[in-house]
Amino acid sequence: MSAPTRFLFGIAALLLMTAPVLASANVDCSIDDANLTFEMEAIAGRSGPINQVNVGNILIKPAAIKPALPPMTFDRTHIVQQWDLGDDLRLQIEVSDDAAKQTVNLVIIARLNQKTDKYSGRYVLKISRGGETRELKGRIKECVAG
Repeated sequence: MSAPTRFLFGIAALLLMTAPVLASANVDCSIDDANLTFEMEAIAGRSGPINQVNVGNILIKPAAIKPALPPMTFDRTHIVQQWDLGDDLRLQIEVSDDAAKQTVNLVIIARLNQKTDKYSGRYVLKISRGGETRELKGRIKECVAG
């Protein structure tokens, strides 16, 4: 086999080995306001859904609801709906505690700022417990996908 042929095979092998790395993206979102502290660090396919949540924390602040809820963690199974279409990012996370008969549903609605390459937008948080539902709204701090 000639040297140029070996070189081309070597490049092809290198590209095949790096393909999985190129096929994923990080998704980082945070919220920190009077109602809520939210943090998510996740991995998604470049053209697909979130497939792994490395950090998923929801803390509803005591000023938002009484009696206060304990901090919650979530994983990929709690992501009810998600999409990244054009410049729009939508994410819905639902965490339930059957024993306490409560459900927390968080919807993030964001749009990409082309100048900063970051998503900004709002959230809607619904807390259901004891047969009553409370809805809180606010602004997301930041979401980055890439």
